Amino acid sequence: MLPRQFQLDHQLRFTSIAGEAGTARLGESLRSVCSAPVWEAIHDGLLQALATRKAFSYEAEFPEQGRQVIEIVPDIAGITVSLQPKVVFSSGNADEFFQQSTEMLCLLEIFSGTLVRVNPAWQKALGYTQHSLDGRKLFELIPDEDRLEVTAALAQVSQGSIARFGCRFLAASGEFHYLQWSIAPGKEGGLVYAAARDITQTRAVELEIRRQTNRDSLTDLLNRKAIEEAILRMLTSGGHGAFGVLELALDRFKWVNEALGQEGGDQALLIIARRLGAALRAEDVIGRLEGDVFVALLPGVATEADVNSVAQKVLEAVQTPFSLRGIDIRLTACIGMVIAPFHGTDPKTLLERADTAMYQAKKASRGHVTLWRDGMTLSGIERLALESRLSQAVDRGEMLLHYQPQVAAGTGQLVGYEALARWNHQQLGMIPPDTFIPMAEDSGLIVPLGHWVMREAFGQAARWQQVLSGLGVSVNLSGRQLAQPHLTDQIKELLAASRANPEHMDLEITETDLMQQDEAQVKDVLFRIKDMGLQLSVDDFGMGYTNFGRLAKLPVDRIKIDRSFVTNICENAADEAVVKAMVDISRTLGMKVVAEGVETLEQFEKLTSMGCDIIQGYLFGKPSLPLDVPRLLTAR
Repeated sequence: MLPRQFQLDHQLRFTSIAGEAGTARLGESLRSVCSAPVWEAIHDGLLQALATRKAFSYEAEFPEQGRQVIEIVPDIAGITVSLQPKVVFSSGNADEFFQQSTEMLCLLEIFSGTLVRVNPAWQKALGYTQHSLDGRKLFELIPDEDRLEVTAALAQVSQGSIARFGCRFLAASGEFHYLQWSIAPGKEGGLVYAAARDITQTRAVELEIRRQTNRDSLTDLLNRKAIEEAILRMLTSGGHGAFGVLELALDRFKWVNEALGQEGGDQALLIIARRLGAALRAEDVIGRLEGDVFVALLPGVATEADVNSVAQKVLEAVQTPFSLRGIDIRLTACIGMVIAPFHGTDPKTLLERADTAMYQAKKASRGHVTLWRDGMTLSGIERLALESRLSQAVDRGEMLLHYQPQVAAGTGQLVGYEALARWNHQQLGMIPPDTFIPMAEDSGLIVPLGHWVMREAFGQAARWQQVLSGLGVSVNLSGRQLAQPHLTDQIKELLAASRANPEHMDLEITETDLMQQDEAQVKDVLFRIKDMGLQLSVDDFGMGYTNFGRLAKLPVDRIKIDRSFVTNICENAADEAVVKAMVDISRTLGMKVVAEGVETLEQFEKLTSMGCDIIQGYLFGKPSLPLDVPRLLTAR
């Protein structure tokens, strides 16, 4: 005998059996448990459902179960099959059958949805006394969320078709039970007989299993499998039209886990998950693919302008600072977007292209948004080839240093330059630093590359300082270099060889790199660097988790406020407040403040009024080759 409801995969093997306590049948083929007559009754319907991908119901005679109404509903994983006994009345036994049946039967007026009469089984199942439901309307007893499905089912019956549907129904206790209905067309007027079955417990188990299968265990958002299914439904239902797929990855999130531990990192992810839910619409579908990567499906987001509008709203929500374990945290993110069906007609392609666009956004800068376009993919083979070439870039003369001016906030006077590494690949041209710097970090090539940068920058600074003795030059120092045991000896040798004035040389260490190091060890290294007379700056400040108490113990001369705070400082009150707090506390600690990424006069004036000391950005000049610098030195 077949179960009342079960699910099959595409090979017609059991994947779920409603109400069955054990799992002995799971994985078995339907054919192996069916007698020949039952297989004959159901086989053709299953093949039809798989071929057409459409839900339908029909009647068939089963040897042991009698005449059954069979409903078959295809889904992504296979098909769901439900069996419901066909209620047949004869003139002689109709009332007796109605009264004695253990099934919940009722006489229903189809056009108004009125329960004209119910049998005693309703009292046992839902607690209603005799005749207390007579004359009640279905719509008084079901929640608003289920009205649409019930209305559609009644309309289907009125047009002469069998309807089977599920909905919640108010029991006498005031709780909702989940009923599975079967309604057949009537012969006279609008009166029809209907059968209902209480499947509340089965439904609860199914929903919980579905939730566990489709949900991310940490955030309770949809997981990758459920997102792929949702994309497929949106592509095939015909009711959604074009829609956007947004993939978001947090920048440098691994430092959160390293600074706060796994539990702290999980708490941060929960905060981001809630913020995504608040920033997006109720109809949008949100999921977590893995780690710090989230995804959202956006019905109706069908143009590039729509994409950018939603993405900026999401970025603002993510980047708003929050406090965790007494530490103020400000995360940034990069977003990749695609628009279906223009950028793909299956879930795998759409997610892969959104992922590619997201990595392109990461290459551009933090807090960046990129819409997928043809030709974006960088294959693993291409990446390996690029990494191999990078190891030879210095020897081949492909590495360059560009210099970006830094000016005094009060006067606009030139005070120094930051040295920035650039890679001019002989075949591919200029490779963006956001492509090759992470590659160098991952492979360890950043150590020899960083040594080359210091040697070149120190030598260039010495030549410029012969013209302008007070001109400063800043050089970036990576976290891997900071951990090298002979770093201070190397710096001492380079200073001696170049004859650069150490008082005007500045080594910049990012806040996140600083946080990676052992506190006692990094403190010792920084004090030895200070003993040589060099300046020290904390770069990208605000992007990590250093508190000012720890910073006060280190020999830091300057902090550089990350450009993501500067970009919207004239429009975003939160960014303005954060920058003002950084400036005030830095002054209290005797540190100067550098603002980078300044592109407009309005930003310059705002930062100057706040008390920033040094300004860097396109407003005063893009990074340029040393040959282009002398005219700026002359104009100083």
